Amino acid sequence: MVELFLVALLLFQNCIITLGSASHHERLVIKIIHYDSVNSPFYDPKLTLEDRVKRMNQRSEARISDLMNVSNNLKEDAVDVRIYPAYTSQFLVPLKIGTPPVPKILTMDTGSVLLWVHCGYTIGGEASPAPLYHNAHSSSYEEDVYCETSICDLMTLRGSCGRISRRCEYFVKYATGKSKGHLASEVVSFKSINETEVTIKRLIFGCSIYSDGANRVSGILGFGQTAVSLISQQNYAGFSYCIGDITAVDYDSNALILGGKPIMEGASTPMFMVIGKYFITLEKISVGDKFLDIDPSIFKRIDHQGGMLVDTGATSSYLPKIAYKKLKEEIRSIIGTTLEEFISERPEELCYYGVVTEDLEGLPTVAYHFVENAKMEFTAENLFKQDKADHFCLSIQISENKKIPMPFSVLGVWAQQFFYIGFDFNTMRMSFTRIDCDRLFD
Repeated sequence: MVELFLVALLLFQNCIITLGSASHHERLVIKIIHYDSVNSPFYDPKLTLEDRVKRMNQRSEARISDLMNVSNNLKEDAVDVRIYPAYTSQFLVPLKIGTPPVPKILTMDTGSVLLWVHCGYTIGGEASPAPLYHNAHSSSYEEDVYCETSICDLMTLRGSCGRISRRCEYFVKYATGKSKGHLASEVVSFKSINETEVTIKRLIFGCSIYSDGANRVSGILGFGQTAVSLISQQNYAGFSYCIGDITAVDYDSNALILGGKPIMEGASTPMFMVIGKYFITLEKISVGDKFLDIDPSIFKRIDHQGGMLVDTGATSSYLPKIAYKKLKEEIRSIIGTTLEEFISERPEELCYYGVVTEDLEGLPTVAYHFVENAKMEFTAENLFKQDKADHFCLSIQISENKKIPMPFSVLGVWAQQFFYIGFDFNTMRMSFTRIDCDRLFD
């Protein structure tokens, strides 16, 4: 019933979109593209499912490495915000920029704040997908963000001033690269579900002239909350997205929803921000009707550590070692000798010979229980990934199992499959609704 209501409300509100400059009264339902799908500029038809899962894992590991390298900056009083290289992200967002409009595909990142694109022949951007956006060829391009303005003075951008032009220059870095250029404004448009285009007539963005470490994409679209982000510039009251089967190359219904009043159906829980990133608080884990014996204090955020980051860049999820081992042993005891265990090269990983969709049909539901009685219920497809044709592995790992321990948990996209996830900034709540994303486009 919740799913039917959610779909009906999305479709109804989308029908009353008004063209022109986007506002919080409008709703955009945009198809987003998985990095390895047939609609991606990075699609390789020669790759097998095993190859694609391996690539997802590699991007995820790079993402987690970045998160761990900047974990000391994930504090309430930190001033440094980092973006992440394209190969660490899983989803791409199509849009058009400039006049005449140039179609671009940007990396979607809920963990960064700035929208930036390669401007012309960007140094380091030679391999980005065509066509190129040349700011000098666009009649709507304006260098109208100057020094000593609130946007330029943002510490998170480390804005500085051009010696002659007085334009606002930016420099943002991530663990394996950086992007630098200047802030300007442009016309940007998105195609919504009913094929209409909604145009933002003036959007401040980063015009990148150098992008070491991110040369394979056109740019990055950040969804964090600061004055320079798309979310904040458009006064969106929230946003949401729906993720379907990320292993199917022809799946075409992953969706990003912007604008309008946030639809918070299903379970919801308080969220909090840490430098533009979205965190929630896990309290308990259950397998079937059984709650695991885990002290909930290990999940709480205390002294800049703890909490669960909800991330679209990481494939796997991560839990503290104690919680992971309790969950692993409970699943192992339920499966018993029904399946033969595969011994993985990765420490502590739980794997079995077989096929997830065929051999785990009777697995009890595993649920994450969050503050205020919200929960996400996971099926076998959310929990296990088919690493190779003959075996599958748990898609959850230990957060401390690295040289640089990660001081928080992570909810990755494998667990987020088949969920509509909503973010409401007015109430500072996040919601989870299990749904078939295809229904959004019926």
